[in-house]
Amino acid sequence: MTRQRRAASVLAILLLAACSVPNVAVDPPPPSNPYESERRAAVETLLHDWADAVRSSDSAALTALTDSAAPPGFLQQQIDRSVQVAASPLADWGYELVDEPETPVPSEVAEPLNATDVWAPSVVLRYAIQGADDLPTRRPVSLLVAERDGRWRLVSDSDIAGIDRHTWRGPWDFGSVTSSNAQTSGGASVVVGHPEQATLMSAIVDELPAAVDAVSDFWGEEWARKAVIFTAGSPAEFVASVGTAAAGADAAAVTISDLVVPDRPVSGQRVVFGPTASERLTEFTTRSVLRHELTHVATRSNTVDGSPMWMLEGIADYSGYRGSGLDLGRLAPTLSRAVARGGPPTVLPTNADFAAGGLRATLAYESAWSVSAFVAQRFGEPTLRALYLKIADGPKSDGEVSAVLTAVLGLGIGDFVADWGAWVAAGGR
Repeated sequence: MTRQRRAASVLAILLLAACSVPNVAVDPPPPSNPYESERRAAVETLLHDWADAVRSSDSAALTALTDSAAPPGFLQQQIDRSVQVAASPLADWGYELVDEPETPVPSEVAEPLNATDVWAPSVVLRYAIQGADDLPTRRPVSLLVAERDGRWRLVSDSDIAGIDRHTWRGPWDFGSVTSSNAQTSGGASVVVGHPEQATLMSAIVDELPAAVDAVSDFWGEEWARKAVIFTAGSPAEFVASVGTAAAGADAAAVTISDLVVPDRPVSGQRVVFGPTASERLTEFTTRSVLRHELTHVATRSNTVDGSPMWMLEGIADYSGYRGSGLDLGRLAPTLSRAVARGGPPTVLPTNADFAAGGLRATLAYESAWSVSAFVAQRFGEPTLRALYLKIADGPKSDGEVSAVLTAVLGLGIGDFVADWGAWVAAGGR
């Protein structure tokens, strides 16, 4: 059971930097000349009309907004997307210009269009899921537009040769979209997926209210207590949602968010289940994976990227397994066998261990869970939460970890590891 759980869970990516734009309004600087001002205004109008046409699934409007030199299939892609966007539970949908230094369009891209002007503006998609998103999230769009006959039109929203910019794709880009709501203690939680994933989506909807309550019982109620869940239907969709680094073969689910901005609610939080989750997860592992990922959602505002993964993943696994009644041998069989053969662990797992894959990553996850379980049993859950807040506030050297352990637990890193190793060797007793 635990082997299947470990093979089906990967570290939660708490920041999808390549796909996130902070939700902070910034007044744009004035354009440097009248032409730039006119161009910006015209393209902002184009983006507004594009968003309206997609949101309303207006194929005639999309046709009128598409340039005659657009690649084959681009218009149909827009029309297909618009059908699924119209069927999605959206509270907001729009495209915005981002104020970044202009990147010239390479001549080999611009010249074949034979247009008056060609521009690759920095653009983001702004969208929000109805009921579940308190703030919209923003995702990058690699856009190419052209002016001819005095009008700006869409050419492409795919990667442009010579420009390091990529387009985020959502569930509506990967076929028919369906959604279900679950009423959780913070409001409406929403599961978005595809018809062929109806069984997994139903299982998640059934588990969500209890999962949210279980995480709140452990961590407290100072988080949204609602969630947006995506169920990816293919490896390509999974990669598009969470990034290449996170979408490994072992990933059952990954949690992402926008950049954390001080004194603002965390936006863009998504739990994304991978394409093999429905085949690999049992009732128990669906429950534990969901609670694990929701713990990342709950702790995100208190988590700084680069913090020790043994704390971030350990507390999420502890929360995921909490109340299961299973012992260390069932929840950490790889660790138990390693201890039986070679003795107790002598070091805490490193961040590199979690990213290594295979047996090394499995051992790292099980070790991390056992660290949190040890702290909770020996010192109490309030102390485990306090330790998380001190460890998860940024990258730490061994000396800094030792100082935090001493301050919170009264044990330096050497004594802490020794006591934890003895606890593991005794079977968690």
